[in-house]
Amino acid sequence: MGIPDRIILTLYTLLMALFAVVVILITIGIIPSVAFAHIITELPGNWEFAAGGVILFVLSVRLLLAGIGLIGDSSSLTLADADSGKTVVSKRALEDYIADIAQEVYGIYSVKVAVDMEDKTTINARIHASLEPGVNVFEITEEVKDNIKETIKKVVGLEVKNIELYFKKIKNNGKDKG
Repeated sequence: MGIPDRIILTLYTLLMALFAVVVILITIGIIPSVAFAHIITELPGNWEFAAGGVILFVLSVRLLLAGIGLIGDSSSLTLADADSGKTVVSKRALEDYIADIAQEVYGIYSVKVAVDMEDKTTINARIHASLEPGVNVFEITEEVKDNIKETIKKVVGLEVKNIELYFKKIKNNGKDKG
């Protein structure tokens, strides 16, 4: 479940908790049932309540579908689906593995990776990293790309079609200017 779905679920849960409190307060007599009955009699012909009901219904269906994994499930990648079973790897595990592969190259550190599945056999990787001073950016870039493509193909069986590297920082070599 993605972040937008989690936010919607949180708001939806708070709304349902509020509704439950109101029902409890009506049941034990703190809120008069006449006031609640008056609100219910005002519902027919009131389009604002109908719009709210439609929104709640759509949110409910969206959360139901996201909860059973039919939509919005981008947290795992299916590697194989056969009669004997299904092989799934989480995107997080794949991203962490690619980060480890990239950090094995001398001169690379603080690696963060985002993976997108292009199709059933191909992924794209976006890598944000920092560099040590004095390294050749082009040589390191090619070495990182080659290592990732070879290792992911060998270990996971996926083609890495596109690798984008973004270097956000070059480490200070510790010399103070004075």
